[in-house]
Order: sequence, then structure tokens, then C-alpha cells
Amino acid sequence: MVLWTISSLLLVAFNVLAWLVTIPTRRWPRRVMLAFLVMLLLVTWLVPVGDKRSDTAAVQVSLDHSYGLVSWEFDNFFDKWRHRVWTALPWTPTSEADRRRALDRYVVLVDELRIAKDLLSEVSSENGSDQGNVSNAQLAVDRLIAERDGLRDGVEEFLEQAVADAIRSAEVDLVGSFVWPPVDFRIDSPPKLLVTSPRDVIRRDEDVLIDPEISIDDIEKIENELAEVANISAVVLQTGGLASYPNVIPTADLERLLDVAAHEWLHAYLVFNPFGRAYFDGGDIRVMNETLADIFGQEVGLRVYSEITGEPYVAPVRPETAMRNTESKNPDGPDGSDSDEETGADDFDFNRFMAETRARTDELLEEGLMDEAESYMESRRIELLDHGHTIRKINQAYFAFHNTYAESPSSTSPIARYLWDLRDQVDTVGELVKLLRRLGTYKEFELLLVERGIELEITE
Repeated sequence: MVLWTISSLLLVAFNVLAWLVTIPTRRWPRRVMLAFLVMLLLVTWLVPVGDKRSDTAAVQVSLDHSYGLVSWEFDNFFDKWRHRVWTALPWTPTSEADRRRALDRYVVLVDELRIAKDLLSEVSSENGSDQGNVSNAQLAVDRLIAERDGLRDGVEEFLEQAVADAIRSAEVDLVGSFVWPPVDFRIDSPPKLLVTSPRDVIRRDEDVLIDPEISIDDIEKIENELAEVANISAVVLQTGGLASYPNVIPTADLERLLDVAAHEWLHAYLVFNPFGRAYFDGGDIRVMNETLADIFGQEVGLRVYSEITGEPYVAPVRPETAMRNTESKNPDGPDGSDSDEETGADDFDFNRFMAETRARTDELLEEGLMDEAESYMESRRIELLDHGHTIRKINQAYFAFHNTYAESPSSTSPIARYLWDLRDQVDTVGELVKLLRRLGTYKEFELLLVERGIELEITE
């Protein structure tokens, strides 16, 4: 997920300041004036004017649980750079071996933290739960989080260097010897996201960042209030990461962490190109950005994972959701035989289930049957529980969010197939990025596809 924040402005400010220090000394007054203007720009963006925070119903109902992005940026951006300066001093050196030991501990700690959180959830949800057990479980979680916070600076620096090395490698081939913006992320709890959609159509209208520690009761209160007062479909979902600067990366296993780190870095990289700036126009161009970042993140993440662990690199495989619609939705196998005969009649296909759910929901909404569509989505959610898939809520906003990620089974977009077709035509994922970064509209993308001989799917 990408967001234009203070950190993005800091990147621009760094560019300006880097230029300022290179101009002739006699132009100091001009340098001072330009530096002042940069700071004024930052303050203008940061300080709210009037009552802008209460412009929409979604913002109003979630004010008490909004994500403190500005304070997070200031705390973490400067903390990370202060740590880098401190460890660079002659009397406080940190070696690669130190960082590697911190990484080895982090890998183990992730599993310990997951188990501790599961135990806390279990003892907290028991009827008549013993407060002593709850307190002990909470203390165990807090202790592990404190340990993570104590070692993450070294882990982040080790992994940031590894990701940067991969980005400039011949196998990725995106940049030269200088990686801009620098790979910079913070292992933390990414915010949740309040997503809204009209009830009569699946369309992503508004996003609001939410405190990751919000309770389920408060989440449901926000969603219900928007439905009742504003007649809006809403859902609060957990984000996988945030393209602030530094990027927010979840406390996840190493392979997943590297995937997200590369994904979010690409968003920061693309902001300096027409393709990335067009993200904020929404619609198909946003889907293209997120899907390209998915493809890039998977490939670069796996390369770094292979380099760190010594496991053989295995390239990502085109997902079923990136096949042609007629292929992925055809109930028959490739040879015309019934697919259930090959996979077993009792096998459950989550991707197909979600694609069917989305298609039927669209049909009901097109017929103006909003209540029936919502009842249908809830019945399908309950059906998923029987197959071991727990999704708290499926509604129009849920599908609107997942439609932004074209590889998702909940998406109806052909963009994943288009991007994978392009990926098959180039040697490296970096070439794919360079092919797309100059584009500013979806129409330009379609023209590129036609030039490349890729057949466009007809949409109604």
C-alpha cells in the first residue's frame, strides 16, 4: 500500500538540499531561501487547515482510532538515522556478524511471538478467563515485542543492504550502482485500513488509516455506524505494509518480510516516475501499481531470501488468477475432462470459490438487489468456515479493496494476466518496471499491450 506522507516530502527535500550544497558559495542567500521554502512546504502539508479531518463520514466515525502517521514518521525516520550515525562512530562499531546474529535471533523470535499471541488470544477468549493467565500471556507478548524492538535496527540494516544489492544486481537490472530512494524500512505493526464502497456497486471510494491496536468491538462499531448512518459498505482490514518512509513492514517470517520490503520500496521508487504518481488517480492505474509491486516484491524477495539462507532460488510461478479469464474460469480441464476427476470431487478451490462469489455478487448488484447480495456474501463467508478459511467480513468494501490487487481471486481485473504476459517477454523484472514507469494513464498501457502483441480482454 502506498501513501504520500511527510517521508515522501522528505525525499523531495533531500533532493533539493543535495542540489543546494553543490551550487556556488556566493549564492548562499538563495540557498537559505530555498531551504526555508522546503521547510515551509513540509509544515503546510503537515498542519491541518480548518476542519479537514472531518470532511467525510468515514473520517468522522474513525477519528478516535486514526493512525498517528505524522508522529510515527518523526519517531522512526529520525530514530533510524540516529542509530546509523551512532553505529558508524569509531567507539560504537557494529559488524556484519553482529547484524547477522540479530537476524538469526529475529527468525526464531517471530515464531515465539506468534505462539505467544495465539496463547494470549486463547486465554482471553475463554469463558470466565483467569485474569492471572491473561496477565502472564500479555507479559510474554510484551517481552518479545520489546526484544524485537531492541534488535530490529541491526536486522533492518542487514536486510536493507541485501535488498539494495538485489535491486542493483544484473538479475533484477533496475538501477545502476546507486539505489534511490534508499531501501529503508521499519519492522513494526502496519496500520489497519478502513475501506468504503457504495452498497449498490463494488467501488473503492475512500481509505482511512486505523490504529493497528484497535479492538474488534471498535472495528465493528465503525463499520456498523457507516452502514446505518451513511448507507456505506465498510470494512476494516489489516494492511500487509505501508509505503511511508521508512516503509512499515510487519513482524513476519523472513521470506514474507523480504517480499513486503521489496514491494513497498518499489512504490517509493515509482513516486519519482509518471506511473507511480498516477497511482493517486485511482482506478485501473492503481491496480497496475499494486500488481506490479506484487510481482516485483515476490521475485526480489525470493532472490534476497536465497542469498541470505543459501537455499536455491526458484522463480515465482504465474498464479492461476493471472491466466486468461476463459482459462481460469473454465470448469473443464485443459483436455476437456471434468476438473473434479483430476483434483478429487471433495477438494476445495478457494480461488474458484471467491471468483464465483464475486461474479454472483456483481450480478445481484446489477439487478439492484443490494440486500440479497449482502445476504449472499455473508452465507458464502460462513461456508468458507467449513473449509478452514476464516474471513471476518465479506461485503462490497472487501471486494473493492481486493480488486486493487489483480492477482487476488476476488479481483475481476485482467491486469495481472497482462503484466505476467509482459513479464514473459522481458529478461528481468527490472526491465518490466522500466517498461511501465513512463506510463501515466491506463490508455497508454493498453497501447503498449497492443504494440507487444498481447490480446486485450473485452470488458462490458
